Amino acid sequence: MRKTAGLMLACALCVSGTISAHAADIGKKKSLNEVFDQMVIAAYGQNKMFTNGEKGDFSEGFDLVQHDGHLFVPIRMMATLATRAGQYHGNWDAVWQSQAPNDVLLYNTNLHKTVKLTVDSKTMLINNKPQTMDVAPQKINGSIVLPLRSASEALDKKIDWLDGLILIGDENVDLQSAETLAVKDKVKAELTDKRTRVEYENVVYPLTKYGSAVYYFKRSFKGNSEIQSLFRKTDGQQETQVKLQGNPRFDAAKVIDHKLYYISVVNDKTELDALDLDSRTVKKVTSIDEWKPENGWVSDIRKIDNDLYLNLHSGDLTMGSETLYKAVQGAAALKVADGRSFIGYAKSGQYLYNTDFSPLGGFADNLSRTDLKTGKSEAFGEEGFSYGITRSLSDAGLGFGASEKMYIQDGYLYTLGYKDSDPKDVSAVYKLDLAKGTQVKLTTAAYDFWLVNNRVYYLDSVTGYVQTAGLDGSGTKTLIAQKATNIRFDKNGIYYTVNANSGDNIMQGTVYRYDLAKAAAVKLSDRPVRSYYLGTTGVYYLSDGYDLGLYKIDAAGRNVRLVHDSIDAALWTDAGMVFTKKYQTGIFSVQ
Repeated sequence: MRKTAGLMLACALCVSGTISAHAADIGKKKSLNEVFDQMVIAAYGQNKMFTNGEKGDFSEGFDLVQHDGHLFVPIRMMATLATRAGQYHGNWDAVWQSQAPNDVLLYNTNLHKTVKLTVDSKTMLINNKPQTMDVAPQKINGSIVLPLRSASEALDKKIDWLDGLILIGDENVDLQSAETLAVKDKVKAELTDKRTRVEYENVVYPLTKYGSAVYYFKRSFKGNSEIQSLFRKTDGQQETQVKLQGNPRFDAAKVIDHKLYYISVVNDKTELDALDLDSRTVKKVTSIDEWKPENGWVSDIRKIDNDLYLNLHSGDLTMGSETLYKAVQGAAALKVADGRSFIGYAKSGQYLYNTDFSPLGGFADNLSRTDLKTGKSEAFGEEGFSYGITRSLSDAGLGFGASEKMYIQDGYLYTLGYKDSDPKDVSAVYKLDLAKGTQVKLTTAAYDFWLVNNRVYYLDSVTGYVQTAGLDGSGTKTLIAQKATNIRFDKNGIYYTVNANSGDNIMQGTVYRYDLAKAAAVKLSDRPVRSYYLGTTGVYYLSDGYDLGLYKIDAAGRNVRLVHDSIDAALWTDAGMVFTKKYQTGIFSVQ
């Protein structure tokens, strides 16, 4: 019935001209595959959609409505579609007030634009200037719905209709190009997927794969209490539950040196336990006397030198705090440092250095040094500077972020910093002398960096290009003149992704590798990827587009699809890829 209604609607729209057809200036238009990751694509009567190249589900209440031969869309769905479609020129927000129940206001602060629409009125106000629509907003089943075409155009979006597909973006698509027609049926096939997401109570969470065994956990509830249970599944066998003492928590569990470390509450006392993946035995590592899981969450478990450190959060994100502990075998964990929210930390000799972030502001003087022998903490770095926090300037104003990157080498600490009191100063890479406390600025504006093979590599805050400099700041040069993201290094190269979407919100991108010896980049993936993983036998990646699935790039550069399905969570282990699926219960792995 829905398929028939959709076909009738398509015919009605084509005859009435409600949705635009192929225009005369075809040469100026791009094919669907060229702008696929810059659009929202839906199909009437289906519960799936593509948003900026990613397949997803319509949210509850976000259904397209057909009325008198026209398509209508709920208020907040229209705002969401307009925000996601195209180049991310800020957020569109929807306002409805009970005092004026027939009026809707859509506004975009970045664009300085407002659109006011009224039920049963063909006149809308764009920045208070009247403009006529073909179709008026309606109230259907008690909810206001907006005419898709008129509302989209008011929000500066273009709409095309392609064999039942609704294409929304910043520009019209070349509907007759061979490239568009070649991918059309693939898009339609994915949108007709009738499956629903795995129910929350059936979701599994992968932890690792060791040998042929996959370890993962499940959540269940008893009253208001959450129970997390660990499971083990070997290739071709049924899952078995791993029996553990107490009430374990695996949200921040980490595999270190063939052991799975996790927090557990045993006899009402919190402890750090370790499951040996070789012997499959469990040992208590250390006790934590002043913290319980219900107080907050585990932010990090990390091994530095030969010691284990735990960063435990208490309270909420705004008013909460964190405490860094050092695990003591067979005894209570030793409190090392307190902070609002640790950004990064590193150790050199008897000292631990950490950067802290306060959500309530006051970023300056946030780098501290703690003597691990005496427990004494003191501020470190130049007075008035903020460290581990990125600050950038743009037409939209100041932008802030955080970087956990902190390297210590040959008596120097490398981190991002800027002078907090100077409103024009932006973050850059600084080199701090651990003995003298003095610092040297090494780079131009930067919002991320790496210390690899005695060189500094960083992302320029203005261009997004990958640049490099010596450890003294000399020899600065641009390596990758593209807006690169998801940077990773191997012995001789840099892996990164580049997205054709030039907006601020970069979603999926194509994987490249820059060869440091040849000073040249090679494109690796033949489609946009959501995430990628550097394996010992090749590069693995996930794609959510019309050719979605799990892929492997082998030594010959071939993109081989290993799994054709929508992947949910995934992680790389030395034993292969472990993953779950969005629409199928279970745990899966491939080599």
